[in-house]
Amino acid sequence: MTLECDESVDLATARPVRLAAREFYILPLSLRQILAIADYVPKLSGIGVDNLSGERLMPLCEVLWHGLRRGHPRLTREEFFDLPITIAELVAALPVVIEQAGGKRVETAAGEAPAASASTRLCKRRRRTPGSSGCRCCAAASSPPTA
Repeated sequence: MTLECDESVDLATARPVRLAAREFYILPLSLRQILAIADYVPKLSGIGVDNLSGERLMPLCEVLWHGLRRGHPRLTREEFFDLPITIAELVAALPVVIEQAGGKRVETAAGEAPAASASTRLCKRRRRTPGSSGCRCCAAASSPPTA
């Protein structure tokens, strides 16, 4: 499976999202990607965990897959749809894609913008959120100096 982030992309403007219990990166969308999601976005107004249907879930998944394409270009649509992504993760990632497309946060059914991610900062290596497991630069920076 091709889930890893493309090493050639600059993650300085990326926003991390949590999907299938792992971290993915949403980069600013290209015009081609914005055009690909444009017809789906109006169908997502007021979307929330409590008011999803297949009719609304498919556009949400399409928007997220297109949003992942720049950071994860080898991730196929089939692989994306086979990931064990929760509905809560899908709903939480949506505002990140919309913002990376240059839009405003999407309001949920409750009238509040859902949390996009626990953290939007990236570590020095710009590969993981600060303090996440496996991030050597954050672990080195936070560990006390040895004598």
